[in-house]
Amino acid sequence: MIDVAFLLFVAALAYAIRRVLRVPLIPLLLLSGMVLRYLNLGLDEDVARNSLDMGLAVLVFGAGMELNPKRFGGRTRAVLGIGLVQFLAIGLGGVLISAWLGLAWMSALYIGLAISTSSTLIIIRLLKSRQQMFEPFGRIVTGVLLVQDLLVILLIVLLTRLPDGGIAVAQGMGGLAFLLVLSGIGLRYIMPYVVLRMSLDDEVLGLLILMVLFAFMGISYLLQLPVITGAFLAGVSLSAFPVNSVARGLVSSLTTFFLPLFFVVLGSLLSWPSWDEWQLILALTLLVLVGTPMIVTLIAMRLKLTARASIESGLLLALTSEFSLVVMLQGLLAEQVALESFNIVAMVTVLTMTITPLVARDQLSRRLMRLLPNPVAGPKRVGAELEGHVILLGYGRGGSVVLKALVKAGYDVLIVDDDPVVVRTLIEEDNRAVYGDGADPRVLDAIQAKQAKLIISSMRRVADAEMVMRQLQPNPPQLVVRVFEPHEAERIRALGGIPVLSSEAAGEEMMRWFNITIAER
Repeated sequence: MIDVAFLLFVAALAYAIRRVLRVPLIPLLLLSGMVLRYLNLGLDEDVARNSLDMGLAVLVFGAGMELNPKRFGGRTRAVLGIGLVQFLAIGLGGVLISAWLGLAWMSALYIGLAISTSSTLIIIRLLKSRQQMFEPFGRIVTGVLLVQDLLVILLIVLLTRLPDGGIAVAQGMGGLAFLLVLSGIGLRYIMPYVVLRMSLDDEVLGLLILMVLFAFMGISYLLQLPVITGAFLAGVSLSAFPVNSVARGLVSSLTTFFLPLFFVVLGSLLSWPSWDEWQLILALTLLVLVGTPMIVTLIAMRLKLTARASIESGLLLALTSEFSLVVMLQGLLAEQVALESFNIVAMVTVLTMTITPLVARDQLSRRLMRLLPNPVAGPKRVGAELEGHVILLGYGRGGSVVLKALVKAGYDVLIVDDDPVVVRTLIEEDNRAVYGDGADPRVLDAIQAKQAKLIISSMRRVADAEMVMRQLQPNPPQLVVRVFEPHEAERIRALGGIPVLSSEAAGEEMMRWFNITIAER
């Protein structure tokens, strides 16, 4: 207990430093553990091992709860295309670089597999903090994370069983298939019934959720699979909405407790790399930070995502994962990799988890967009010369109502939307529509936004509407912007726009319906 208390004290100190310096937490926790090692403040071996095992299981369990397959429904082609190509390209690059710099092929295979997956923990937190979870690119990124995690689990089983022959591999694949089916049944039938319909109190429900975690881990152990496999699939079985919301609230304190313990203990196991190891670390870090955005952007644009969504997806996915550490720990346990290889992947994880949250921001996305070909090649793509027209930036749910009203009033209307299905449907209905990002300056130039009579923005981010207003200065056309909060309305008003609060618009529509449907009876 003294060792645990000491770990918690070190973690609390790291939290305090993070609050003052505003740096990412996880790399700071890892560095705190490394400091303990160099100060010779060693931990009891059993405490360290148990903290590592339990912390990893809880973190992977929590990651699984965030990855509901239904979140990316309708975008399966994009998710599979991006996920598979990025996974294979970065993994192959990692293998070749590691082998070229002198590592044995088995170690190179493990390192390639480890760096090919992105951190569910970090990315989901970033998407939530930026309120982008349910944007189209956020849904695609979530789907890619699920694809990557499932591939990692599959390949961990394959690599650890491969030395034992084909029968052992087949048995491992069979056990994994059984767990996948069990997780699917839990996701679809069992957990929604238990969590939502049985009306259990919080204490019983919390114990039930932990029982699910330990049951899956126990089955993994009996099937001679990595217990982390069971922990992840247990989380997936609880990922359906609103089951995951209930479960997340009950296990969040557990995750908060084990997260610092895990990363501090992990840091205490690391040693400072040699110069040769640093060469490989920097090469792999560069591969992840530069190669991932390039690959994801090219594949996503080829699959008809907007330039902005493609770039933002690539920037967010450009980091390694907690699963990277799982891969290397399994390699250590199977005595297939050396501790030096584990150190290399851990340092790549520290660097990418530190750098990516700092650079994966709107400002960099906008700058990179200017390097790509213009998605709209002038007004010929949308018809004749444009002047005095009305532009709808984002069709949205209420787009059809606004469009009908404008057409009925005799306005020449042009719609810009980042959903290719919406644009295709609008064109088939004889509307003028452009597929693109309404906040992209190149799109605004191509549709001659400065010559418009009126621009109506219903884009998801108010910051995008602000960027449009600044792009069209001086003498911008009249701009009407949908906003959600009063402070957003003030920002739009300060720039000369006309804000429309969604709550007020919905209230007016409700009263109109009431007067027509109820009051006249």
